[in-house]
Amino acid sequence: MEGPPAAVTFHLVTEATADLLDRVDEDVFDNPVDPASLRRFLANPMNHLVVARVEDPNDPTHVGTVIGMASAISYVHPDKPLQLFINEVGVAGQHRRSGVGTRLMEFLLNHAQGLGCTEAWVATEVGNSAARALYRATGGREDSERAVVYTFDLGTGGS
Repeated sequence: MEGPPAAVTFHLVTEATADLLDRVDEDVFDNPVDPASLRRFLANPMNHLVVARVEDPNDPTHVGTVIGMASAISYVHPDKPLQLFINEVGVAGQHRRSGVGTRLMEFLLNHAQGLGCTEAWVATEVGNSAARALYRATGGREDSERAVVYTFDLGTGGS
């Protein structure tokens, strides 16, 4: 696999660098970034967001565009050391299979090690072969015991 284009940089987003998300490819997140939600996310030190940004030489302002992201939550239990749950990884369509996802995962895993996390984990759908290949390529081992996911509608008026 070839690496990402030289113009791609990787950043941990903090309250001080939230402006990195001022320009995001529409393919990266499921929905547009909501400024209030972003502030709330970044205010919690247990939340982590890494972005990949590409510089556009045709942009006179030289402001980069976010073309990928990986989000995670660090957590501790009374009986376990600090761990990292990787929530999601998203890469804009035209930048997939260029190494951006791999570099995002590596950045996030290195960040977790720096925090003192002893383990990281992520879940994906059985049929998501691209995600499964990414997680294997970055050192993940598929758990032999299959998990079952339950969702609960907690919205008003839901049952």
